[in-house]
Amino acid sequence: MKSRRFLFVAVLLVLLAAAFAIGKTSSEPRTVAAANGSETAAAASSDVWFCPGEPTTIAPKYGRLTLANVADEKAEVEVTDLADSGATTQTTLGVAAHSVLTKARASLGAPGALTIEAFGGRVLAEEGVEGPAMFESTPCATQAARQWFFAAGTTPRGVQQWLVLENPYASDAKVNVTLRTSGGVREPGILQSVDVAPRSRNLIALQNIAVREDRVATEVDAQVGSVVASQIIVYTADAGTPGVAQSLGSTTSAMHWSFAGGIARRDSSSYVAITNVGDDAAQVDIQAAAQSPKAAIAPASLNLAQDDVAWVQIGQCPASSRAKACISVPSGVRYSLDIRSESGIAIVAQTVDRFALADGGGTTSLLGGLVPATAWTFARSTVPGESETDLSFVNPGAVPASVSIGAVHNGRIDNRSAFQHLTVAPGRQVTIRYNGGRSPSKVDAALTVDSTVPIYAERLIVTQDEAGASNGVAG
Repeated sequence: MKSRRFLFVAVLLVLLAAAFAIGKTSSEPRTVAAANGSETAAAASSDVWFCPGEPTTIAPKYGRLTLANVADEKAEVEVTDLADSGATTQTTLGVAAHSVLTKARASLGAPGALTIEAFGGRVLAEEGVEGPAMFESTPCATQAARQWFFAAGTTPRGVQQWLVLENPYASDAKVNVTLRTSGGVREPGILQSVDVAPRSRNLIALQNIAVREDRVATEVDAQVGSVVASQIIVYTADAGTPGVAQSLGSTTSAMHWSFAGGIARRDSSSYVAITNVGDDAAQVDIQAAAQSPKAAIAPASLNLAQDDVAWVQIGQCPASSRAKACISVPSGVRYSLDIRSESGIAIVAQTVDRFALADGGGTTSLLGGLVPATAWTFARSTVPGESETDLSFVNPGAVPASVSIGAVHNGRIDNRSAFQHLTVAPGRQVTIRYNGGRSPSKVDAALTVDSTVPIYAERLIVTQDEAGASNGVAG
């Protein structure tokens, strides 16, 4: 009996020692299962961000990575470059308390995806591009997931639609990609069981698969592992005015989507793309609310067959009553959008905007919000060649919201009186010009948004020849 007990204790000690050794030598972030079946990275004392990057058709010299530390302690950030070719490399950066650091993507390694681990502070990460007729800056992902959705894609002549899949983990991932197009639902063989190797990314040129399609909505389903998915639409000179629209996908479909900011422009084409990913036909109601309570905007509705995708025009509606669903927003009016599906049918909603600028054209695309919050953060506010930065808020609740904005930069937080205690009425939208005018500030700051009740928040940055829109990071 004593010998058996001794043997049991000896085996237990060996197992404990092995477990300790594995834990000490592992370089992989720990993962925890989320309620929706996704994996979220969670390394001790750190925040983890996943940045899939841009396609290699965009010159690497235009890539940017912005890190904002909104806490009062310094952060050490480890950036791992999962290079498309060549060895994986790591760069360690220090981000001072209450500061913003923007780095040229090329300075961090060869083209590929990035995994970012921040130790200390509270760091936010945005990736994008800055170049002639190109601008985007959008938050990186805080989780990998088994499912991703995009509603707005298009591949006419001169337009590229890229799907970028990042696998930040040490195990294989395999995904199936479904396309819901103007020509019907498609599951091409080349997009089934797509391998995304460990610690790598896969660039998929959808314009070469769904050729010359007006509407291309994308769904990614991981059969093995989990991934991060982003979409980049590139308008080349062959499509008219060049432009880039980059967006991180949604990890879920829903029956209700909200958009905080939009403006009807005479020289624009504005749409909200809605795709039915449910198991039956859906009736979809679309309501726009103007910033001014005096401006009433009639709602619109459409019947969307299973697997169908529709682009609903916003503003400049044709006079014909036989026209497709259109939201009649008067020119110059700012608005929010509330989109709901009846009978429990899941949908995905994403905007697409193209508008003229003095030296080019603005191109933006934004997935709607799903959950309002009392706190939002944006990693940056200012870029070279900027003409304006706007923040938009919509209050979906029944009581007024009081919203205050802080600017985090150069070791301090500015709380300018003009941006404190802004009132957003129930069911209404408010857009404020944070930066702009004849001499826009050149100080890049992280922006914090605090509200007394849950709201949605969006940011629009306009340069001389491009524009970029993004949702805030909640919390």
